[in-house]
Order: sequence, then C-alpha cells, then structure tokens
Amino acid sequence: MLSDLRRSRRGVATIIAEVMMVLIVILLSAIVYVWVVPAFTSQASKDNAGAAYAEKFETVRAQFANNAVSSPETVAPCGSQDTSVGCAPSSYLTCGGSITSTYTGNVLVPVNGVCLITATATVNGNVYVYSGGNLTVIGGTINGGLEANSALSVTLQNAKVSGFTGLYNVQTVNISGSALNTSGQSICTDACGGALYAGGRGYFSMTNTNVTGQVENEVGHNTIVNNNHVSGRLEIESADLGQIINNVVGSLDLDANGTIVIAGNTVTGATGCPAPPIAGKSVCYGSNAWCGTGNNQIPTGQTNGSCIGNVEVDVRNTGSTPVTFVAVYMTNIPLAATLSWHLASGNPTQCGNVQLATCIQLPIIIPVGDMAEITMGWTAPSGAFPLPWNYIYFIFVSSHQNYVDGYLYFQQGLGMPLQSRLEQRICPPCY
Repeated sequence: MLSDLRRSRRGVATIIAEVMMVLIVILLSAIVYVWVVPAFTSQASKDNAGAAYAEKFETVRAQFANNAVSSPETVAPCGSQDTSVGCAPSSYLTCGGSITSTYTGNVLVPVNGVCLITATATVNGNVYVYSGGNLTVIGGTINGGLEANSALSVTLQNAKVSGFTGLYNVQTVNISGSALNTSGQSICTDACGGALYAGGRGYFSMTNTNVTGQVENEVGHNTIVNNNHVSGRLEIESADLGQIINNVVGSLDLDANGTIVIAGNTVTGATGCPAPPIAGKSVCYGSNAWCGTGNNQIPTGQTNGSCIGNVEVDVRNTGSTPVTFVAVYMTNIPLAATLSWHLASGNPTQCGNVQLATCIQLPIIIPVGDMAEITMGWTAPSGAFPLPWNYIYFIFVSSHQNYVDGYLYFQQGLGMPLQSRLEQRICPPCY
C-alpha cells in the first residue's frame, strides 16, 4: 500500500513538471512575440525609410529648343514709314532740358541730348530724337508724330501721341499707361493702319497702353508687351525674347522669333494677318524657334500655324537605388501636356510593362548611374504673372516623396543644378 502511494506521488510530480514546462514554453513564446516581433517590424521600417533617404538624384542641365535664336530681319530706316513727318525737320525747337508748357512747332532732341516733356506741356507738332538722345514724356501730349533714330532711350509714361510713332534702333523703350495714335490716322508700313513701329536689337516694353491701330516690333532683343489694348494687328517678329501677356488685340502675327510666350490674350478678330496665304486669319504663327502659348481667347478657326514650346530637363541618378518619378509639375501645376523621356546611356527605358527606346508616359524610371533626358510640352498658366516674366519653374517628385526643382530661364537655361531633397517626412527614423 505504501509503495503504491509512493508511485502515485511520483506520477503526480511528473505531470506537474510537464505542465510547468508547457507553461514555461508559453511564457517564453509570449516574450519572444512581445519583444522580438516589434524589433523585426522596426528593423523593416528602418530599411524602408533608409531606402527613401538613400535615394539621390540631381538636375544636370535644362534648356529650350536648341538654345533658340531669332532670325535676322532688316530694320526700316527712320522716316520711311510716315513720310509726312520724315526724320529731319526743316524747322524746330532744340530741347536741351525740359518743356513745361504748350509749344507749337517741331521739337528736336539733339545728338546725345536729354529732354523732358512734363504733364503741363503740349507739343503741337512733331518730336524728333537723334542718335544718343534721351526723351522722357511724363503726362505730356504730342499732337503730331514721334520719330527716334538710334536714340539711347525713349520713355512715354501716361503720355499721349496723336500721330504715328517710329522708333528705329532705340536702345531702351519704355511705354506705360499711354495712348498712341489717338487721331486714328492710318500709316502703311507692311500693312496699312500702322500706329507704332519699333525696330532694332534693344529693350522694348509696352504695358497698360491703348493703341489705335497696328503695332509692329521687329528685331528686338527683349520685347515685352503686357496688359495693353491694341485695336489692330500686333506683330512681333525676329525678337530674341518676346512676352505677349494679357493683351486685347485685333490679331496676332508672330514670326522668326527666338523664344516667345503668348498667354492670357484676347484676340477680337477685328484685323487679320496681311500676307497670303494666311490673309484673314487672326492668329498667325510663323517659324518661331521656341513658342509657348496658353489661356488665350481666339475666334474659332482663326489660327494658322503652330506654337511649339518644348522644355528639356536632364536628371541624373546619383544614388544607390533606382529612381522613379511619379509626378511632374510646371509652374506649380501638374504637367498636363505631352511628355517623353529616354536614357542618356542609350539603354531602353522601362515604359510600363515594356521596354522602349523612348517612353511617353509616367513613371520615369532612372537606373543607378544613368540620366534621364526629359522633354515636356508646356502651357502657360492662367492668372497674373510677375513682370518681367522670364522663367519657368519645374518640380519632379519620386515614389519615395523625394523631389528636385529648378528654374529654367528663357535666355540662360537652367539657373543652377540642384540635389534632390525630401518632402515633409516624419522623423525618426531619419538616416
């Protein structure tokens, strides 16, 4: 009996020991789950974040089409358009200072002379400006024509000119808040109805001005025409850089320019382009080297030619993992125009599920050590612009929310190469 009891106690002890071992295993498993699994999860998160932070890319260069340049054009000679005014008056008052009251007769700004016509002054005659001369009209009135030949500067601010204005090889022209050809006379330049002609490789700016008739600008270096009302044709030809923004015009005639931007304009269709076979069209695009257009109001069917505004930006992968661009912005607006890209190495692109020499869709995938040459069509944004408006802002965003941005200037190209940076990420981990 005693031996049976001893055997029974030994059996219970064995059972208790086995139960304790099971409990210990369960406890250890719980410890492993509580401590080890989060550690692995944390490590995985660190690996993902590390890949994002290790991703690196940079802009290398950017440009407009072939560093666009304008085509040559001959500037008309002084006095050749409004022959009734000419370029050499027979009688005149020499202005070597200022005119502050009414004067009847012609006024001449001599070689290298300086003349100011104030708001209290009215010139009942023509005004001539000779080589190196500087004419400023602030609030004054010219009841006649204005002819400037190789002048240093002509400034019209809140001024009125009743006749034709001819500006030939003037270095700097600033016209603002003024009224030109208020008499409505019709001078025949390349077409009749001329009110203003400006030609020569200088700076020309006309803003907030009302013109009765046609404006013709040729061979300008930097030509800015913003926020004006031109009842006739506005022609910009052979300008190195042209900005035609937020104007109301009868028609637009744009040809042989280097870089030209046309945005936010209203074309009434009151006049047409003069040369066949496009006579009668309201908007005529010629052989402009680089042209960007958008948000213009043009009568249906009244456009001839095309305005092509491609931008190329080259981005190199300098990191240790492939870069995938999933979004592109131009002037802070998602790119809506055409896009194409290829690899500088000549290797095929990964374009969706296939490999192609050139891809025309997102995402843009750049292998390690390679560079993507990205060409984008561009449309000018609506709304107001800082003036002068001379650049385009771009952004590329990767799948890891890294980004690189930059400024592409019309006459310079890429402002400066930039490295990729992180969008707003939460730290830690940050390594």
